[in-house]
Amino acid sequence: MAAKVTDGIIIFRSWNTSRQLVETEETFTSLDELFARCLPLSDQKLVDRIIIHGLDDDGKPRQLILVFESVTVS
Repeated sequence: MAAKVTDGIIIFRSWNTSRQLVETEETFTSLDELFARCLPLSDQKLVDRIIIHGLDDDGKPRQLILVFESVTVS
């Protein structure tokens, strides 16, 4: 069996109107869907983490977590 992605979660961070940092989540079921969900993003909605669930070559569940850091340069 070939390793494959089954689903995942994108965690976004943004500032609300009260100047509080909040996290929101969106799910995806394929890497193509993940790519499409990340394309229209702006500085208002930043990707913080991507959690990818899948199966390895032996069919065992695996999880990959990608963590991003945002930097503001002025």
